[in-house]
Amino acid sequence: MTANDDKILFLQIRQGNKSAFDTLFQKHYTRLCRFAFSFTKSGEIAEEAVQNTFVKIWCQRDSLEITSSVISYLYTAVRNHALNELKKINIRKGYEAGFAHYIEKETDNDQKLNKTGFKNFVKKAVEQLPVKCREIFMLSKNDGLTYEEISEYLEISKKTVENQMGIAFKKLREMLKPVLAQLIE
Repeated sequence: MTANDDKILFLQIRQGNKSAFDTLFQKHYTRLCRFAFSFTKSGEIAEEAVQNTFVKIWCQRDSLEITSSVISYLYTAVRNHALNELKKINIRKGYEAGFAHYIEKETDNDQKLNKTGFKNFVKKAVEQLPVKCREIFMLSKNDGLTYEEISEYLEISKKTVENQMGIAFKKLREMLKPVLAQLIE
């Protein structure tokens, strides 16, 4: 198949032809995964970037205009999806590291809250998280399970675990902001 064949497949996809979509996907999937892996160094992120690209193509097939070659569009879209995912992961790791720093920080007796008081406040904040979010957070922080282990245990995707952990950290940060400000004073 040539670049012209890709253009024909894309035009058929725009008309809702699932078979053309499957053909385009199968034709480029492996090559695009290798491309994404070359800079993500993660098979999971690479595959997710490629799959998200194709999902977006199918969902937006009616309005999507590809002015360059289809393969150029695919490589650019996969790169953008992968880089965005890496950015999210790095931000999440930063939040986790910052949060862990505050959790583990020793407090002096002259501070407004002692360590036990802070732990109790954190415990109450965790209890206020939505049920699924709290369950995932506790499996990670109390039981020491990895995101992959949690996804297997709860029979949900790793992406869902990551999203729920991100929500948990965001909500905890908001709830603990006043207490953390007192600790820093």
